[in-house]
Amino acid sequence: MSVTFGIYIGCSSCCIAVNKDGKFEVVANAAGDRVTPAVVAFHDVEVVTGISAKQGIIRHGTNTVQNVLRVVGTVEDEGMCPSNSSCPPNWENGQARYSVQRGEKMVQVSAEEVLTHIFSLLKEIASAHTSEPELPLVIAVPAWSSEGTIMAVKKAAKKATFTVLATVSQPAAAVLAYALTDDNKRNMQVVVLHCGGTTVVGSVVEVAGGLVTVKESITSSTVAGDSLTSVLVQHFAKEFYTKYKGDPLENRRSRRKLYNAAENCKHVLSTMGTAQVYVESLWEGVDFSTTLSRARFDGIVTATLTAFLQSAKEAVQRCGLTENQIQKVILTGGSAKIPRLQQLVGDAFPQAEFLCSVPPDEVLAAGASTEAALLVGQPKPASTSSSMVPALATSVFCMVLGSENSECVFSRGTPTHSRQSLNLALPSPIPTSCSVVIYEAEEATKQPQEESILVQVDVTSLTSDSKLLKADFHLKSDGSLHVALQEPEAKINRTFIIEAGRS
Repeated sequence: MSVTFGIYIGCSSCCIAVNKDGKFEVVANAAGDRVTPAVVAFHDVEVVTGISAKQGIIRHGTNTVQNVLRVVGTVEDEGMCPSNSSCPPNWENGQARYSVQRGEKMVQVSAEEVLTHIFSLLKEIASAHTSEPELPLVIAVPAWSSEGTIMAVKKAAKKATFTVLATVSQPAAAVLAYALTDDNKRNMQVVVLHCGGTTVVGSVVEVAGGLVTVKESITSSTVAGDSLTSVLVQHFAKEFYTKYKGDPLENRRSRRKLYNAAENCKHVLSTMGTAQVYVESLWEGVDFSTTLSRARFDGIVTATLTAFLQSAKEAVQRCGLTENQIQKVILTGGSAKIPRLQQLVGDAFPQAEFLCSVPPDEVLAAGASTEAALLVGQPKPASTSSSMVPALATSVFCMVLGSENSECVFSRGTPTHSRQSLNLALPSPIPTSCSVVIYEAEEATKQPQEESILVQVDVTSLTSDSKLLKADFHLKSDGSLHVALQEPEAKINRTFIIEAGRS
């Protein structure tokens, strides 16, 4: 078996990596994303998994299962499932189940069956990267996983036709991803801080003579990525009330719309300097539009981010160590991409080397695939376990001529195979036509130089009801930039491609 796979399965998301000839690569799903939501929606005649299921929560919330890993393998309610879940679990004969509407019938679906649907989606991704019928797999599981949870995860993966070689804990997978076990000459103390959607896990790992020992792990559910989103929701709700004297949190639908917008804003600000937030018909037909800078975002969430560090600090203390005795720090999980959190972690462990060459939300899958390669006897690469990824040398911006601001599409250093969506404000009063300019520069400008303009596109047939242009960007692996412009009121839908050689 020359190809092996590693999967990280968490409460809110999952990720798969393939290892060929001792080198790992985190692979994308059908939507082009390397991280897939661990969400499953049950409809009348079909089951939808991943991003499509997550996007349909507003309409199909009562039939959409989230956070299944928290309850799979448990025999009774341990109070770990969010109380505001639209599709809560119930326990029957020592097994967690969900009640979902399928057609005219209400049926019971086991947590294990939900998990199998997630692994089946990952199996489709894996099959595209090998011609072999056998799919050897190592699964990275959260540090808090019980024996029951691990057994249920392995069983679900086997039902999806994976060949499960082993499971590996979160902290150990992070260490394997950075090949820290290759150094046999010295012992090192490593802090692994996992910042997921529902939990924050701080661990201390000792690496000695090529052996990995997880000395301590502390899990906190009081703060996590969802906590940051909730803080943003409260901020936007307050801003909306100030403008329109209405409370968008008074009903579940508008609250979910605002939550989705806040979550997207959080992800954008992990890589961009500003994020534009737009929610159509948020409350009684009123649209909500605002812009949030990273500096303002940092001010809003710093207190919550500071609490993220408590589990790691407590784990260090329980091991009888001090912060200055930590040699390496590894961050994992989607929330770990936030620059302000990375700065706080660096300040907390001043003597430690901060390892961040692998994206935090991909580290655990990469480590699991490395373990799988070792188990089947793949040779180690002569170089490091990470690989070079093409990236932008200059930032790319987009603006509507006549408007005041340029929006950053991709910042310098953004890797290929990236996506971005922007809502471009139209000049006031609304014109019947406008020009959209996409240009490259070190920083935004109101008047880009002619030689820096990648493309200028004229958009016609705008109406007085037109408000925003929605622009979707996809930076392909070959360096080309695929752009789609949409304006629903005027039924505008234009697509074009900027070839790689243009930039």
